[in-house]
Amino acid sequence: MSSTRKLTLFAVLMLAMCFPLTASAQIPTAPGVEIDCDEKSPKIDVRPPASNPQVQITCTLTNPSSFEEQISVDKEWDGVEVEMTLEEDTFTLAAGEEEDFTVTFSGNSRASASLEYDFTLVALVTNVQSLDWPEQLTSNATVDGVLGIQAFGMVDLSVADKSTRAMNSGEEIAIAFQAQNNGNSDDDIRVIVLNQDELEEAGFSFPGGATMVLAAEDGGTVDGEFTLRSPSEIPKDARYQITLQASSVNDEDATLSETTLSIQLEANTGAGSLGGGLEEFSKDDAVLYGGIAAAGLFGIILVVALSKALRKRANSQPMYVPPVEVADEEESEDEFDFGDLDDDLDNMLDDVDDLDDVFADL
Repeated sequence: MSSTRKLTLFAVLMLAMCFPLTASAQIPTAPGVEIDCDEKSPKIDVRPPASNPQVQITCTLTNPSSFEEQISVDKEWDGVEVEMTLEEDTFTLAAGEEEDFTVTFSGNSRASASLEYDFTLVALVTNVQSLDWPEQLTSNATVDGVLGIQAFGMVDLSVADKSTRAMNSGEEIAIAFQAQNNGNSDDDIRVIVLNQDELEEAGFSFPGGATMVLAAEDGGTVDGEFTLRSPSEIPKDARYQITLQASSVNDEDATLSETTLSIQLEANTGAGSLGGGLEEFSKDDAVLYGGIAAAGLFGIILVVALSKALRKRANSQPMYVPPVEVADEEESEDEFDFGDLDDDLDNMLDDVDDLDDVFADL
């Protein structure tokens, strides 16, 4: 028998002698230890803006023996992105006594919800009644658990084109948007028209519905669009707002994301109404038609001026009545002088030089 076992046997005998047997006495309970934790599947909440998220569990050591014991606690842990620390790792417990201690897990903000780490706590009796206690004579106690990361949702809704949409009666337009999953797990993103009731009361409608649920991977972006139909009758110009809202289906506590666009309704215009016709003229049209009107007016003035010039010219010269010669019809047709016609035209054009005097008279 080795000297160590002899010493141990001697220690056991000495301890037994400390508890003499009587009629009512009980047999001493051999040295041992028990350990348990209140939570064996803890999860860290890594939702921003927490910079050093933590979760704590409480574990309990119990000395079920009839002797005072010194107990050490060790951890088995392979976490990379999470750190595990013990509040204490050495305890002294009287017979039948128990003591609590805290285990803290510290992680990083936005850590992925897919991470899981196994952990084990091992309790070992190292001393009994101030005597070193060999490990072979007592049973160790262990407790196992799994640390997880709590999933959280975070969405970001955006619209690339935020310009005002102009709509006539009965017109349909598509409102496209993007939803970004900024949470730490795959998520379903719900997008709704927040003021649907208000718009429908004003005569708008949504042929494809006003609610949409899109599946988005962790860190992914999804695209969608709503179809908006304007009222069938628009008595006057009006402006409305349409508000889109995105939320996480997996996390009811996630912050909502919203964006707002403007819708401009343009009133119905009658084809024969003066106001409607004028409203449809652009600035370029006004310039064009104005130029045409001015040219027409100038042409009328020019004709009037030319007419007056010719009349004035005719009045200033004595009337000449040529003698009438009777000739045969065939002879008259043959002797028509086109040269005289040219002279008359030249004289009329010469009279145009008098236009300054005519305009002065106007």
